[in-house]
Amino acid sequence: MNKMVLGLLFVIIGIVFLMILLTQSLPIFGWIILLVVSVIANISGTTILIRYIQNNQQNT
Repeated sequence: MNKMVLGLLFVIIGIVFLMILLTQSLPIFGWIILLVVSVIANISGTTILIRYIQNNQQNT
């Protein structure tokens, strides 16, 4: 799988979990789990995208 697509997929998953978190009324434990998953997915996706961009800049 292309690194750009993988990074975007992680970011989109993080945004989806954030939207679920904001639209559902959950107990505090549910909030914590969804927030942690959202943050981890967004950070992972952003890291993958940054590395992809750096590699493309070095190759050109």
